[in-house]
Amino acid sequence: MNDDRYPIQDSLGFIIYRTALALKSALQRCFKENGYEITAEQWAIIRHLGEEDGISQREIGEKASKDKPNITRMLDALEKKHLIFRAPDSRDRRKYCIYLTKEGKHLKTRLLPLTRSLRERATQNLPQTEIELLKLTLNKIYQNIGNL
Repeated sequence: MNDDRYPIQDSLGFIIYRTALALKSALQRCFKENGYEITAEQWAIIRHLGEEDGISQREIGEKASKDKPNITRMLDALEKKHLIFRAPDSRDRRKYCIYLTKEGKHLKTRLLPLTRSLRERATQNLPQTEIELLKLTLNKIYQNIGNL
């Protein structure tokens, strides 16, 4: 196919990127409108810790698909907001485990309904079967890229 006749708006990468940016922006706007000073990336860390508290910085980076400098910066910001704390790993003194504080757990509980509402609005005209198919398809693309 001639790339000159293939508009960028039809590019799968462009569509995924544009959608991801719109979701991130909408989420941050939602948090701000409701009085929460937290970024979408910080929220992702809180969610990961909500699912598995006490994981390492490296594990958070892998789960959030972020590099070490970005994770360090985000964890520092969350620590300054008293939402997480670091504790030495009892099995490996070189490593720290990251935990949600009481405030962090409380914030997660308050933000979950906002994120659910946003997800419902974003997918309002999509049947659940299409949502599941979209997730399956995107995960397959992700796996394929990992195999390149």
